[in-house]
Formats: sequence, C-alpha cells, structure tokens
Amino acid sequence: MGNQTLKKILFYNHSGCENRGCEAIVRSSAELLKQTGAEIILSSDTPEFDRKLCLPEVRRVVGSTISPYSFERIVNSVAFRMGQARENEVARKYAPVIRYGRGANLCLSIGGDTYCYNEQEHMRVINRRLRKAGSPLVLWGCSVDPELMTGSTLEDLRAYHLIVARESITAETMDSHNMPVIRWVDPAFTMETENVSLPEQFAKAPVVGINVSPLVLGKSGNPERTKNAIVGLIRHILATGEDQVALIPHVMWEHDSDAVLLKEIKNVFADEERVMLIPDNLLATQYKKMVSYLRLLVTARTHLSIAGYSQNVPTLVIGYSVKARGIARDLFGEETNHLIRAQEIETENQLIYAYDMLNERAENERDFLKRRIPEYTQGFDRVLQSLQDVARA
Repeated sequence: MGNQTLKKILFYNHSGCENRGCEAIVRSSAELLKQTGAEIILSSDTPEFDRKLCLPEVRRVVGSTISPYSFERIVNSVAFRMGQARENEVARKYAPVIRYGRGANLCLSIGGDTYCYNEQEHMRVINRRLRKAGSPLVLWGCSVDPELMTGSTLEDLRAYHLIVARESITAETMDSHNMPVIRWVDPAFTMETENVSLPEQFAKAPVVGINVSPLVLGKSGNPERTKNAIVGLIRHILATGEDQVALIPHVMWEHDSDAVLLKEIKNVFADEERVMLIPDNLLATQYKKMVSYLRLLVTARTHLSIAGYSQNVPTLVIGYSVKARGIARDLFGEETNHLIRAQEIETENQLIYAYDMLNERAENERDFLKRRIPEYTQGFDRVLQSLQDVARA
C-alpha cells in the first residue's frame, strides 16, 4: 500500500552493519516500511562495508560524514582553527546527513542504543539543523537511560517529533517528561531468517550458544572476573551434560569485537571439540537462523537475545543497561531469572546458578515464547499510522 506522504525516508544515526544488531534494525525496519512505497536511504558510518551487504529494501547507502581526505574536511579543519564555532564544525562534518535529511519526508534515527551511554554532541547538532529545516524526526526503536534525562541530552530528545520506545522503562521515562512517545517492540523481532550452513557439531548433540562482548566486560567493573565467570560456565556445561557449546559473535567493530574476545575464550578450550567458534562473517539473518537450532542461549548482546526470544529459544541475558531490563520485563513480566546484571557478577557460581535455573525451566519457557512472541510483536499498523501523521504535520 503506497503512501503519497512518505516518498523518501532517511535512516540515520547508524554506526554500521559490522554490528549485526544495527544490521538487523536496518533490515527489519526497511522490510516493515516497504509497504509505504517510499525510497529508503541509509546514512552509515561505514558505507563501504554496508554497500557490500544485500539490503534489498534500501535504495541507497550514503556516508554519514564528509570524507577525511576531502577538500571540505580540510576547509572545516582550517575554519575551526580560525575560530569557527564548534557547532558549525560538527555540522560541516555531518553535512551529508543533514543534506539528505532535508530532502526526506521522514528521518528515522535508528541507533536504538544512542541514549543509553554518554552525551551525543553530533546528534544534538544534526537534529537541531534538521528540526530547523522542518524535517520530521523520529527516534526509532530506542532505549534511553533515565539517568541521562538532563541537560543537553534532554534538549536533544525534545527535538524529535515522535519517540518509538522498544520497552516500557523508556516509554514511561519519556511519558514522565511529556515527550511524544509510543511503545512497540524492537523491529529486529520481526526480521526474517536466512539459511546457513551449520558446523558439523550441531548434528552430534544439542548446542548451547554463548556470547560475550568487550562492552559488557567493561560495564561489569571487573573485566577479568567476568571473563573467568564465562569460562567457568562453559566448563560447567561440559561437565554436566553432553551439550556442545557454540561461541557466537555478533559485533565485529575493531574497537569492540566479540570475535576477538571469543577467540581468546576458545583458546582456553583449544583441545575441546565440543566448544566451537562460529565464524564472524555471517549476516544478521544467518545468525538468527543459527540461533534457532540452539537448545539454550546465554548472551550479552541485546540483538542476539532478540534473535533467541523471537526464535523461541530459552535465553539468559548478561545485561548492563535499561534495554535488556526493559525487554525482559515486557516479555516475561519480570527481570528476575531472565537477566543477570553484569555489574553483579562477582563469582562464576552466580552465572552458573542463573544458567541452571534457565536449564530447569527451558521447556516451559520455550512453550511460553511460542505463545507470547506473536502477541508481543503485534501493533505495527498503529506505529505506521503515527509515522504518517508525523510526516503530514
């Protein structure tokens, strides 16, 4: 069903598909919005990488910033040294985003985690320029840390014409600040899967998936202790059953690579055939398909947990922020038993206990997810109507 209001949609605030969660948001959002008939443009921090992927509903991938070797970057650098205002320097650097945003009927800020961390100066500048130009702005599928709702971050959030929160903690926080907010699921819950060749170990015995990230180690407050807890959990799985263990990466950024960390963990089990390291070059759709074959999943990455939940796989999340807490609360009615906070892992026994509880309720949880996910993911028609209303306003 076409919509004359939505002829061009810009996806911006996208860090790049080397984070397979970011890729999942792009793929699922574009698929959901294709019914509008709009041309979808993706502004990416890693356009060369993203162009190599098959993103069928994305018409064009463009860079978020001017080239570091361009004449414009040189001019910007010189102008800053001559006293150009900081905001003007940032606006020049992100000129492509602002240019494409001014030409769009709707601008979706798709970095769902953006406001879970520190102040985002570039977003404040981009949004201010686009708002001034009259571009409709939507913060899409987001989580926002309530503790960041002050100062410049609060000012930036007020630039959005609509906030689509992916969990209730964020929705309630936005509502308490009189923000225009609706709640729907993270769009990645709706992403389709793509066939993938499975490692031969999958045919030998049930498989437990394990994911851990450098980010969650850092957030834990004691990276070495948390890493040792993961190693202890794997030893426990091997010692108490016949399960295989699949180490699954989901973010491959150079500065935050699951693959590098999981390779270190695999090296601890170098001679153990039951521990396998999954390749780091699969698509988000393929990782989601692989997850569907797991018996259980323990993961630090939110979008790998979303793959697990949406494929009815009993999942334990090692969480550190509002997004994991909110999703667990909305799905199950509580965080307890479904999430262990990274900051609270002091011994491997805590993680082993949480895993054993997951193992104990696994079949009941799988049955629960089969019933719950279809209900949980309903409601996109209401969201689409809100997007159209924003575009028309």
